[in-house]
Amino acid sequence: MRKVLFLGVIVCAWFTTCFAGSGTWVSYQAREFGGGQWEYTYEVANTGLLVNNQPAAIKEFTIWFDWGLYSNLVVTTAAPLSSAWDEIVWQPEPVLHDAGGYDALAELINPGIAAGQSVKGFSVKFNWLGQGTPGSQRYEIINPDTAQTIDAGDTIIPEPATLLLLGLGGLLLRRK
Repeated sequence: MRKVLFLGVIVCAWFTTCFAGSGTWVSYQAREFGGGQWEYTYEVANTGLLVNNQPAAIKEFTIWFDWGLYSNLVVTTAAPLSSAWDEIVWQPEPVLHDAGGYDALAELINPGIAAGQSVKGFSVKFNWLGQGTPGSQRYEIINPDTAQTIDAGDTIIPEPATLLLLGLGGLLLRRK
């Protein structure tokens, strides 16, 4: 039992180390429609984004779609979320082998995603050209005033981490 608890502590420390430096995270869920067509639905969270050591809202983000793995990108975000964000996609470029992308920019009246908040429901439908199930992607948080990247990372699936923490809590309760 001690070995299991020790292993659990090590895994939790690893998760904390991996995500501690970032003020943001983007999670995804992938849904298959058949015939190679899929849809990603994203949740974007601001866990403490800082710009010039000041708390900042997420007002723009980009998610990258690798060349050779994705095609026919289409924004499928539903209202009312779609009316609060300007969303665009661009297709992966086969000649130059450039990645495609999905970009969302907060409307002028939209304050963005404040610290401690998350927004779920951004979605993109696409054709999957790879093997197996589509996975994690690279994302960037952009400062729309300067067009500079202020944070970046890889999209995650949050459920395994949640299950891990619940399982460790159950083990600790059982032990007591």
